Amino acid sequence: MAEVRTRFVVGPQSRPAFTRYSRLHQDRVRDRFVVLAPERAYEIDAISLAVLSLIDGEKSVAQIAAQLAAQYGAPQDVVLRDVTALLQGLADKCLLRDGTDAFSPPPLSSVAQSYAPFSGGPAGLLAELTHRCPLQCPYCSNPLELERPNVELTAQEWGETFRRSAAAGALQLHLSGGEPTLRRDLEEILQYAVEAGLYSNLVTSAVMLTRERLETLANIGLDHVQVSIQDVVPESADYISAFEGGVAKKRDVAGWTRELGMGLTINAPMHRQNIDHLPQIIDFAVEVGAQRIEVAHIQYYAWAEKNRAALIPTREKFMESVKVVEEAKARLKGVLNFDFVIHDHYATRPKTCTGGWGRSIVVVTPSGRALPCHAAQTLPGLVFDDVRKRDLADIWRNGAAFNAFRGTEWMKEPCVSCDRREIDLGGCRCQAMAVAGDPAATDPACHLSPDHARFAALAETEAHVAPPAFIFRRMGGAGA
Repeated sequence: MAEVRTRFVVGPQSRPAFTRYSRLHQDRVRDRFVVLAPERAYEIDAISLAVLSLIDGEKSVAQIAAQLAAQYGAPQDVVLRDVTALLQGLADKCLLRDGTDAFSPPPLSSVAQSYAPFSGGPAGLLAELTHRCPLQCPYCSNPLELERPNVELTAQEWGETFRRSAAAGALQLHLSGGEPTLRRDLEEILQYAVEAGLYSNLVTSAVMLTRERLETLANIGLDHVQVSIQDVVPESADYISAFEGGVAKKRDVAGWTRELGMGLTINAPMHRQNIDHLPQIIDFAVEVGAQRIEVAHIQYYAWAEKNRAALIPTREKFMESVKVVEEAKARLKGVLNFDFVIHDHYATRPKTCTGGWGRSIVVVTPSGRALPCHAAQTLPGLVFDDVRKRDLADIWRNGAAFNAFRGTEWMKEPCVSCDRREIDLGGCRCQAMAVAGDPAATDPACHLSPDHARFAALAETEAHVAPPAFIFRRMGGAGA
């Protein structure tokens, strides 16, 4: 088992350094510096840059403060206070360690150092390497029509996609699926990602990984592993995934990830079949040494819509999950970071879906189609360009699908008159289509939507009846 993390309290004699999975990075495309971390890029100002350029695991906080006080002619006690506060903030995000780290990321390649400025590009690329998966999760968010292995991009084609996305501004790469470790050429694909200078996140069910393969990926330069779990109660997890022995394997992979120095996130989709085990799931994340946990109430489109009645928890159970997460956040500050995605059916305002349509992320399917969001193919009438036939930067800026719901001009009432239209950007287009039958409708999660009452009633009705049997997602396993 991985060593349980304790909070790093920064003091004058601390000798802070970035962890293996976080680093100071020059974002050449946007002419700025950022701290790259698991699924995050924190923009920093000139003062923070001056401080973070000095941390190396050898100089103490007091020495750093003294050097900066002399450099800028400022009172040393004031500088020490401010430096400590900055570093404590990063330590509480689990991005710093006390002392040097035996691991270090590979240096930037000449390709990654050659990118020119590009205005308004994506922050991240979600690369769906394959739709194959050994699990049969009833809430699978992949499209109803899965892409077959014979149409998947080659490693070289993914490499070109990585370079073009990084040149357009992408910093974060999410290697996803299906199950990305079913790609036999995953090592070659990752090598291209490292060459492109992208921060790499492997999003995996973990059940197909061996320690030897994970160590190879770490040596190539993999930064972070996100392990998805169905539950931590073995019988429940096996039922939800239709796969036996997953909990023990995920625990092993989590331990290997920490031993190899990479970042670790536990991703826990929440629904009525596992919501009572949320406290144990959080404890599991702490026990295996994760820095982050994503507690995400699932959304109901694609395959999950087929299982809505078996998955929706009651409002009371949802509210209880909110309390559990808030209590754990306070208790585990500096030990475990939380991302909490609330349940749309019990919301009164919509979420800003993927940071806004065509604003922050580009998704590329196994066959090379570029999408503005993971579920965009559920929307009728959109044409998705192939990254092998059209430059990714041109698709991002000028592609019809990417511009379909950018900004606010596409909006109808009540969004047009809403003072939050520039904040939530109308919410989720795919959810609007699934419920209202119109992708330009207001997200039914919003209390102003004419479909909100019907949307909320679905949950109130279905959550209080006995859950029907799952309709499992049978898509073929490793040999598919």
